[in-house]
Amino acid sequence: MLVLAAFVLSKSDGNSLYSAAADGLRRIHETLGVLVFIVVVLRLLWRLIDCTAPTPPVPRWMAAAAKLVHFALYALLILIPATAVIGTWLEGIPITLPGFDVAPQIAKAHGLGQLIMDIHTTLGNAILWVAGVHAAAALFHRFYLRDEVFQSMVPGA
Repeated sequence: MLVLAAFVLSKSDGNSLYSAAADGLRRIHETLGVLVFIVVVLRLLWRLIDCTAPTPPVPRWMAAAAKLVHFALYALLILIPATAVIGTWLEGIPITLPGFDVAPQIAKAHGLGQLIMDIHTTLGNAILWVAGVHAAAALFHRFYLRDEVFQSMVPGA
């Protein structure tokens, strides 16, 4: 939900997102991005500490596809905030959060900053597709295959 909310709030051209009129939306967008990053780091730490439940048996190609999608989701959830911070700082713009700003910590390089922000945008679009495929696969398991895969994803199951 945090990713979807950040995505919806980012829908404008790159220049207007940094206008004074968009300051509130930008702060919310960037705060959501920081929250996504924090949640992902905590989730990865939790996976290191807690044993994951055994997954129900599925064909090898499905298990490989699931691993690929999970890796892609985690990679995107880390790369999207990272490219946002780096690209914004390379543009010479601070990260704006509620109550304070974080000034650029690296030297300004406009061309590289634009490139990284374009990558950020592309990754932001890609995560919706990957998450959509993941959700569709979960529903396929639940309603078509009627196996235990969907149930194994439910917290506390």
